[in-house]
Amino acid sequence: MKYTNPKTFVMGGDMGDLVYHLLFIKQLGGTTFHIDPSGGEEYSRPGIADMKKGKFNLSKALFMLPLIKTQTYLEDVNFYSGRPCDAYKVYDVNAGEYAPEDISIRNLTHFHAKKYGLSLDNLNEPWLEVEKKTSPDEGRDTIINRTTRYRGNDNYYFFNKHRIENKAIFVGLEEEYSDFVQRYSTPNLPYVQVNDALHMAEIINGHDKFIGNGSLACSIAMGLGKDIEYEYCPVASHYLFQRNNIEIF
Repeated sequence: MKYTNPKTFVMGGDMGDLVYHLLFIKQLGGTTFHIDPSGGEEYSRPGIADMKKGKFNLSKALFMLPLIKTQTYLEDVNFYSGRPCDAYKVYDVNAGEYAPEDISIRNLTHFHAKKYGLSLDNLNEPWLEVEKKTSPDEGRDTIINRTTRYRGNDNYYFFNKHRIENKAIFVGLEEEYSDFVQRYSTPNLPYVQVNDALHMAEIINGHDKFIGNGSLACSIAMGLGKDIEYEYCPVASHYLFQRNNIEIF
């Protein structure tokens, strides 16, 4: 189904997926955005009969809400109340949203541009609106985040660990930070704990570059138009946003 001009969106995907989808809501002229903390509508993956919900939950919704509310093109941001809406999004590449031939494109932006009949000509532009820039350490210009999933080339971090340790700060979960420091022997790499997605975005906005794999932090860096060094993972390449200032390792 194609929505020619949806005005109300309900989101039940995951946190990074939500950030990517804001690009299209902005282009389509959506004004009302409701986050579904229940995980959204049930769906079945191709070849699997069992029904399941999206990955979203109340904790994630509360974490994301401050960032979503700062987007000036959205007039009404709230939790989904169950009333009728123009476009409901589970936003999962395997949820039956896309035709099999679309999956080979392996890029979220292409999926949705095709679904909504949008041009890809202006998708290189930033779409997240974040005014504040926070730099906990003025001598560091890089944000790094590496999650436990969607991993690819380990060697990059080993070869660049001195630059990372001296020029970067780590945002994300404490267990992600502990894993990174232990794995790559970077005890002097600072860790910054964030309160919510807006706080994370303000810190990322205060730095020039992002290094890491597919994650919420990475999607925010892409939405802000930052230079990115992206860890390619073959099983999750659809999280790679195609843009000139993104290098893949």
